[in-house]
Amino acid sequence: MNWFSDYDPSMVPDVLAAIDARPPRARLVVLSDFDGTLASFDVDPSTPRLSDEIRRTLETLASRHDVTVGLVSGRRLDDLQRRTELPAHVYLAGLHGLEIRYQNHDWRHPALVESRDVSDRVASAITAAIGDVAGAKLEHKGVSLTVHVRAVDPARRQHVLHDAIDAARPWLDSGVLKLLEASEAVELLPNIAWTKGDAVRWIVGDIESRVQQKAWCIFFGDDVTDEEAFRAVRDGLTVVVGQRPSRARLRLNSPADVAAVLSGVTSSNGHGKEDHR
Repeated sequence: MNWFSDYDPSMVPDVLAAIDARPPRARLVVLSDFDGTLASFDVDPSTPRLSDEIRRTLETLASRHDVTVGLVSGRRLDDLQRRTELPAHVYLAGLHGLEIRYQNHDWRHPALVESRDVSDRVASAITAAIGDVAGAKLEHKGVSLTVHVRAVDPARRQHVLHDAIDAARPWLDSGVLKLLEASEAVELLPNIAWTKGDAVRWIVGDIESRVQQKAWCIFFGDDVTDEEAFRAVRDGLTVVVGQRPSRARLRLNSPADVAAVLSGVTSSNGHGKEDHR
């Protein structure tokens, strides 16, 4: 396990070199988180969108006959699609992979029940606990909730998160919900044994089945929740974005560095006719 603590400005070429050194007969699978990885964080979680530049780069990559592209996010699937506007032959996984879309075909985890009953009650409890804290934001995603404290006074952030978790404690203790710690946030999701790592394995398996070719997967992620995705990558490369400790093999400093890597990959050898299998 590699635990990085310092930013190395040479990592963009290192990541490109690692991608160039992949097995020649393997299909390149480029997977990434969205917030904090392809799009910069904003104190308002409704703001981030995919830039035109990165969208064009991902579209170019996805059009190659030897590359498949996908995003794995904690956002809901429809929200992710609105913010990225990527073509149908790009995999989109929302709600940490509990829902996945490819070529306009949707897969949902069989245990996922689309009901707001529980989350509405939890949202009410959390709002009563932290609703008057300046900068605190409760994001309601239908079946899940995220409490954001990026805009809260730094001295109060942990207290706000603690109060939010305490408010949700009855549903956590009963096993109805599970808690995920995120960057300046906590997420409350249906207590289903499924993570971003499972989503990565599902997508890679689906790709290998469709194209009858071994995959070589690179995953870019910034959040603690991306560690499960890093763990799931067996044949490929893992890249953490930002300064936090991680098991990822390599590190980039920002979404701008991710954009530089993706642009470099589009310029490398291996372009071919569009396939979209």
